[in-house]
Amino acid sequence: MTDWRQRLAIISDEADDSFARAVETCLPLGIRAYELRKLEGGRFPHVSDSAIQAVLDTVAAHELELIGVSPGFFKGPLDADVIARTFEQDLPKAFRLMERLGLSRMTLFTFRRASRDEAIPDEIYDHLGKAVELCAREGIEVLLENAASIYSDTGANLATIARTLGLSVVWDPANGAASGESSWADGYAHARDILSHVHFKNWKPESGFVYINDGVVDLAAQVAALKADGYPGYYCLEPHQWDDRVRAVRANHQQLLTLLEAE
Repeated sequence: MTDWRQRLAIISDEADDSFARAVETCLPLGIRAYELRKLEGGRFPHVSDSAIQAVLDTVAAHELELIGVSPGFFKGPLDADVIARTFEQDLPKAFRLMERLGLSRMTLFTFRRASRDEAIPDEIYDHLGKAVELCAREGIEVLLENAASIYSDTGANLATIARTLGLSVVWDPANGAASGESSWADGYAHARDILSHVHFKNWKPESGFVYINDGVVDLAAQVAALKADGYPGYYCLEPHQWDDRVRAVRANHQQLLTLLEAE
């Protein structure tokens, strides 16, 4: 019988900006795999040296796994100054910190779109392709994620961009719903054969991101499809419930675990 707790992961700042405090919440739940995004001091790589050392110390103390990092690069508009700073300062700093942490997977985004109906511009492929090439030189695998308001908002657009660049993807069915996806199945059908990682939360049009059991996305069906397809990766919690992060982590953990353990 599968111990599904071993297949659970979390973005650490969903529990606490302090990695050590996040682990205090998550380790009793059996979560041993962590994706990094924000730490004390800011979003990676704009974090303090003490925050990085705390990650290293905590990972070593508890024999944890770091599975990737999401610095938020290319989530904003096609702004020449921001893009130049990303390549000249932010990516090199991220590479240095990733080497120190032993990380080899980075999630990138695909630039903010002006409207939902806007076509994907060729320009994004130039910038993303350059970033992918630089990451490859450092031995870093790049994943693209879907999110509302960027060009890879739906599963179809995510797959189009990722296939053009020869990349795998992070699939977030709640982000697909927030982007106007008609159903999780439509988006997943496009992304399933290039899927490397999945984020879990839910979404309601009237209130935004909500607990796994409370939104419009049929996550029970999504989990069943992943299991049927033999998805080998982590089921990664990303509650996005900031008013009480600890409560949200515990509740979403139990709800996702229940879905995974269902026959």
